[in-house]
Amino acid sequence: MKRIIYALFAVGLLMVGAGCTGEESQHRLTKAERDSLRRIDSAALKIGVLPVEACLPIVVAEQLRLYDTLGVTVHLRRYHALSECRIAVEKALVEGAVLDTVLIGILNKNTPVAYAATAVPLEWKLLTAKKARVTRLDQLVDKMIAADSHGITYALAIQVLDTLRRKKQQAFVIQVEDLRVREQMLVTGNVDAAFLPEPFASRAEKSGAKVLKLASPSKGESKAVCHIAYRTEAMKDASRRHQQQMFEKAVGIAADSIRRYGKEKYMNMMQW
Repeated sequence: MKRIIYALFAVGLLMVGAGCTGEESQHRLTKAERDSLRRIDSAALKIGVLPVEACLPIVVAEQLRLYDTLGVTVHLRRYHALSECRIAVEKALVEGAVLDTVLIGILNKNTPVAYAATAVPLEWKLLTAKKARVTRLDQLVDKMIAADSHGITYALAIQVLDTLRRKKQQAFVIQVEDLRVREQMLVTGNVDAAFLPEPFASRAEKSGAKVLKLASPSKGESKAVCHIAYRTEAMKDASRRHQQQMFEKAVGIAADSIRRYGKEKYMNMMQW
C-alpha cells in the first residue's frame, strides 16, 4: 500500500512539474503573441465606430473582408458614445473616427487635430417617453431631455431650450453620453425626451416613444452631419493616406452592397 501511495505521489509531482513547465511555455508564447499583435495593431489603420446605422458600411466592409481584399489592414474600435470617439482621436488611440461637425470643431479649437473627410448620414430624432405624454415642443416645459455633453445633440437640445425661454418657460438637458443608456432611460421613463440615432430611435419607438423632431441636413439642419474624421498628424504619412484611400474605397463598395440587398440583411452586425 505504501509503495502505491509513493508511486501516486511521484506521478502527481511529475504532473505538477509538467504543468508548470507548460504554463511557463504558454506564458512566453502569449507574450510573444502580444508583442506581435501590438506591432500589427500599430501598423493597422484604426477607426472608431459606433453601433449606429450610419456606421453600417464600415462594419459590413470588415465582415465581408473587403479591407483584406484591397490589401489594407483596418482595426475597428467599437465605442458607445461620440465623446469616446472624440477622446480616441484626441489621445491618438485611432487614426480616424466617426464624429459630428461640432465635436470636430471642439477638437480643432486650439490646434488642428482632425479634419473631416467622408460624410456619413447620421440623423437624430428627438423622441419623448411614453410616460411623458408629450406631443409638441412647447410641452417640454420642466421636462428632462437627454443628450451629449457636447456635440450636435447638445446644440440641438439648447435650441429647444432657447425656444422655450423665449416664452419664459424652461426645460433641462441631462448629459448621457452612452447611446445604449440614453435609449434605456427614455424607454423606462427616467428622462422625458432624448436625442437618438438609428437603430436606437426605432427600438425606442417600438417601446412606445414618440418622434417629436427630426434633425438632419435634409431637414435644413446643416450641423446634423457626421464625418469620418482623421487625425491631421497621422495623415501626414504617405502610407497612412494610402490606407485611408483603400479604407474608404472598401466602405463605398459595402455601401453599394447595402443599397442592393437592403440594410436589414446586415443590421445584426451592429450589436456590441
